[in-house]
Amino acid sequence: MITLSIYKHIFRLLLSPEKEWPAILNDTNISNGKLNVLLVITLPLLMSACNFMGFLLFENNTAEHTNMFFFSATATFVLSILSIYVSVFIVRPFAAIPTKRERFSRAFLLVAFSCTPGFVFNSIAFLFPVINYLTLFGLYSFYILYKGITPILNVPDSRRSGYFTFILIGLLSVYAIFGAIFIGTANFLGY
Repeated sequence: MITLSIYKHIFRLLLSPEKEWPAILNDTNISNGKLNVLLVITLPLLMSACNFMGFLLFENNTAEHTNMFFFSATATFVLSILSIYVSVFIVRPFAAIPTKRERFSRAFLLVAFSCTPGFVFNSIAFLFPVINYLTLFGLYSFYILYKGITPILNVPDSRRSGYFTFILIGLLSVYAIFGAIFIGTANFLGY
């Protein structure tokens, strides 16, 4: 039942983030542990599986490149989870909430829900490389994040744009660093 509730929140968040963020905040059934299992681990796992399957389905010489496919899927999974937690630590200082534990919990809630469109559209693009332009729709994650800053982090509307700018710069820097780590490791391993 809780699983269905979280996925309903995601669907409604895609359609109307302004209305859904307060409902997510008021849902007492959502905990960090449940978000870990249902979003933070499941979505990167789905994306990694789609990455591997997309290579197997559309690559000409699959037997020669199986190690590369496995490396790519594994690195995608690990770096995706790391990027979520690093993103939480980037977002957490911007929360206007008194306790450290509550700031972390709110930042985790914001990041876990807002990264969902990115994972879904990247999964589809990995599975069907012919339509890889769908990754652009993953940018909707940033809009959802922007709309969630005020209700989730308790930030006044007048400061939301400034906070979002700093958060966005931090997140894009993290993603660039993880991309460089992925490419560097792949080159080092000869893929």
